[in-house]
Amino acid sequence: MGNLYGVIGHPVKHSLSPAMFEAAFWEYDMDDEYQKFEIAPEQLGAFLDGIRGNDEELARIYGLSVTIPHKEAIMQHVDALDAHTKAIGAVNTIVKDDGSERKDGRVLLKGANTDWIGAKRAIEEVMDVEGKDVVVLGAGGAAAAIVYACVQMKARVTILNRTLDRAEAMAERFSGEDAPVVKAGLLTDLMNCRANLLVHTTSVGMGADAERSLVPVEFFKRGMVVFDIVYTPLETRLVREAKRHECRIIPGYKMLLYQGERQFELWFRKKPRTEKMEEALLTHLQS
Repeated sequence: MGNLYGVIGHPVKHSLSPAMFEAAFWEYDMDDEYQKFEIAPEQLGAFLDGIRGNDEELARIYGLSVTIPHKEAIMQHVDALDAHTKAIGAVNTIVKDDGSERKDGRVLLKGANTDWIGAKRAIEEVMDVEGKDVVVLGAGGAAAAIVYACVQMKARVTILNRTLDRAEAMAERFSGEDAPVVKAGLLTDLMNCRANLLVHTTSVGMGADAERSLVPVEFFKRGMVVFDIVYTPLETRLVREAKRHECRIIPGYKMLLYQGERQFELWFRKKPRTEKMEEALLTHLQS
């Protein structure tokens, strides 16, 4: 029996991570397992204590993917964070340290953020954003990772959100002496913005909300790059309308794929067969 890995969230039944990682395990003939763990916010601390050794079955867990609503709260429960994760303010990956122990005898749990790496790679496949205008819709955890990635790539970023104070707080956080100034505004300001790259990070367009879009069709320009991180459905209304206006598209699932690729590297110190992970994702998304 191998080690156990998984994804924690509330709810978590919708997660496609198991399919992605099971494909990676299969390619390496690994006997590790990847499961979904439905963990309510009030259960988070006890669950992590179980991983540290308080529960025999949970102690088999050596790595976790972290999704809503735990990405920020889990920062209080881990023992170490890298500089990128501290800057973003959210954790989406847990790595159990193999060998190090705290003074109280519990093993170390390290927090990381691979969302920004997933976003960066997905964008770089399509364009170079250095010196370009990027508009990010939304100011949640996913937006923070994407804004951070774009700032690292030296883009000019504007964050538009339903509430201005949240957008302004995020813009201030990512502006600095060594980075371009990040601007903030309301979603209703979109038509006054220039964008070489438009990134949509809200839940609008997902699932039962599939026929809604925050972007007026008049905003699209030929050659603009549009990145909708919603991937269920695989083609949202936003993406369909962008295609009709001859925009270039970054598929939403690409961020999920590449952040998962980096998680695998952190857990196993080797690269997965990413193309097999992508095949598994697309099979589930198209079914």
